[in-house]
Amino acid sequence: MKYNPQLDSMRALAAFAIIAYHYLLFPAGWIGVQFFFVLSGFLISGIILNGKKQYASQGMLSFFKDFYKRRMRRLFPLYFGYLGILGIFYLFTKKPEAINSEWLWLLTYTLNFRWLFDSYTFHMVYGHLWSLALEWQFYLIWPFFLWKLPEKYFLKVMFSLIFAAVLIRIMEYVVCNHITYLVGYNGNAAKEALAPYVLPFSHLDAFVFGALLCDRRFRYFLCKPVIAYLCVLITLFAGLILVMVIPAYPLASLGWPTNLPLAFQWVWGYSLLNLTSAVFIANILRRKDTWLFSFTKLKIFQHLGKISYGIYVYHPIIIFITLSISAKLHPFPGSKISELLIIIMLTSLAAHFSYELWEKRFLKKKKVIKTIAKPEHEIVYS
Repeated sequence: MKYNPQLDSMRALAAFAIIAYHYLLFPAGWIGVQFFFVLSGFLISGIILNGKKQYASQGMLSFFKDFYKRRMRRLFPLYFGYLGILGIFYLFTKKPEAINSEWLWLLTYTLNFRWLFDSYTFHMVYGHLWSLALEWQFYLIWPFFLWKLPEKYFLKVMFSLIFAAVLIRIMEYVVCNHITYLVGYNGNAAKEALAPYVLPFSHLDAFVFGALLCDRRFRYFLCKPVIAYLCVLITLFAGLILVMVIPAYPLASLGWPTNLPLAFQWVWGYSLLNLTSAVFIANILRRKDTWLFSFTKLKIFQHLGKISYGIYVYHPIIIFITLSISAKLHPFPGSKISELLIIIMLTSLAAHFSYELWEKRFLKKKKVIKTIAKPEHEIVYS
C-alpha cells in the first residue's frame, strides 16, 4: 500500500477533535483516539504482511530488526523528549507534583495500566500518554502474531478476533470491578467502565479492523455506498437514542461519552466506532475524490497530519497554560472558541518546530524497509 497523504489530513482532523475534547468543548472528541488505533492497525499490518513476502529470503529477524529500529526512531525521541521537559520543569517548580510517583509508569510505557489503580494521580500534562503506551504494547505483540499467521487463515482469524475483543472487554470489566485497590471497585459507572477503555486487549478489534483493510475485498465491501452510509447512520442514531434515554449523556457527546459507561456501550460501542473508522479509511483509499474528503487534499491539512504526533503530545501543556491564563480574564461571547483556535495554532507551531528541529534528526537515520515504495505513514496515538 503506497503512501496516501489524504490519510494524514484525517489524522489532523482526529488530533483537533481530541484537543477540543480535552478543552471540554466537544465531549465526543475522544473518538479521534479510536480512529488512530484503527489507522495504526491498517498501516502497521500492511508493513508486516508485505514484509513477510519481501523478507522471505532474509528471514524474520532481519525484518524485525529494521522494523523496530524505525519505530523507536520515530516514537522515542519525541516521547522521551517530552518526559524530559516535564522532568526539568518538576526539578525547578515541583509541579506537577504527581510526576514524582508516576515517572516509572511513564518511562516504561505502562501508564494505561496505572490508570486503573485507585492510587493513580491524574494530571492532564501526562495523562494523555496512556494511548501511546497502548500503541507501543500493540507494536510488541501484533507484528509477531501477523507474521506467524498463515495467509489462508487471515480472514477467518481476524473476524474471530473481533468477537474475542468483545469477550475480553467483558472479562476485564468483571475482573477489575472485583479487585479492591482498582478504581472500578465500588466506583461509579465511568470508573467501572475504565478497564475496557485503557487496557490494550480491549482495543484488539480496532487493530483487527485496521488489518482487515489490508484485504482488498474487505476494503471494496466497506466502500459500497449502502454499507458506508449504513455504518455511519447506525453510529449516529445509536448515539442519539442513548442521549434521549440516558439523562447523564449530554447532547454534545452525540451519545458517545468517554468510557462509554452506560447501556453496556463499553461492550459493543468500541466495535461500532472501529468499524465506522474503517469505513472512512477505506473510502479515502478507494473514493478519495468524493466531495466529503475534498479537504484532505489541502496541503496544510496534510502537513498538520504529518506532525500530528507532536500535536497530540504537546497539546495538554498548551491547554494547561491557556486555562491558567483564561481563568484570570473575563469571558466574552465566543471566548472559548477563540481560545480553542489559539490552542490549535500554538500546538501546531510547537509540533512543527519539534518535528523540524528535533524529530527529523532521528528520522534521517532510519533505514527504509523495502516493502514501501514511498515513505509510509508514521503511527502515533497512535
